[in-house]
Amino acid sequence: MSTSPLQGRRTLVLGASGFIGRWVVRALVERGAEVLGQVRDPQRMPAAFARGATLVAVELEVNNSARELVERKQPDVVFNLAGYGVAKDERREWGYKRMNTMLVAEVAFALGVHRSRPREGWNGPRLIHVGSALEYGPGSSLDENARANPTELYGITKSVATVALASLRQNAPDLQVPSLVVRPFTVFGLGERPGRLVPALLAARSTTERIPLSAGTQQRDFVYVEDVARAMIELAELDELAGETLCSGRYPFDAPCLNLASGALTPVRDFVLAFADEFGLARERLGFGDLPPLPEEMHHPPVPVARLQAALGWSPSRDPRDGLRRMRKRVEEGLA
Repeated sequence: MSTSPLQGRRTLVLGASGFIGRWVVRALVERGAEVLGQVRDPQRMPAAFARGATLVAVELEVNNSARELVERKQPDVVFNLAGYGVAKDERREWGYKRMNTMLVAEVAFALGVHRSRPREGWNGPRLIHVGSALEYGPGSSLDENARANPTELYGITKSVATVALASLRQNAPDLQVPSLVVRPFTVFGLGERPGRLVPALLAARSTTERIPLSAGTQQRDFVYVEDVARAMIELAELDELAGETLCSGRYPFDAPCLNLASGALTPVRDFVLAFADEFGLARERLGFGDLPPLPEEMHHPPVPVARLQAALGWSPSRDPRDGLRRMRKRVEEGLA
């Protein structure tokens, strides 16, 4: 087994106790990285995911907290999975602007060459930032080079951060930060927030009642969370030439972002049926059509993933059943 370029490297994961963040922390530890996990409350980080990492309690909603953390810890690489607006109770305009835009600018500035230098021998990306599929906006092309046209505050504030990173790279060479924005689509797995589809289905295993669901005709690009974490880490592991190509705007990556998706659409109904078969839920309990469709549902064509495949040589499985099988094994291991 080859040694990871991240072995022994100081990595900082912002939002480490979140859904994707905890899997990034776990995968980095497995690669031998020195992992610092920023959390709001260390008690919210499951022990199985905290093992081998050092948790740092910092409230990122405070101005300059991210900049001070980066300057104090001097990481080689930052994985930014912090954000605001996914949970239904996160609706303050300040929270969107602070967490989705201002925080990203702070981290990039702190990583600038006059502020924080990587330790000797690190030539790859310094910042892997999680954007959002909602940056594209309804009816927009999903090509990474397409002009973003978001219409709601989460996508707008995420898009502003992406534009800011590109502008910094192009217009402020003294503060240039090799960075990359990844835009995940429908990520699923253990650790999702309560109220979402997978947690609801997992909870239904302990009941016998009918499970209220939408009609499930909407199609999604389902991506298993461990594949998302793996892709983010492998992007950070790219060698000097690859990292330079990805992060400097040279051909063929003339935008600083990559779609993180499988490239295939699956009806939500088919996903639920596959979950039921994998986890032993009786199909007659599935109440398709009991719930109305959500107003914020994003309808989109197949997601272009050529850029991701060119960078890594692979992309996540097009069949969500693969991820569901892996998720079931994690449940059996006690990670649920």
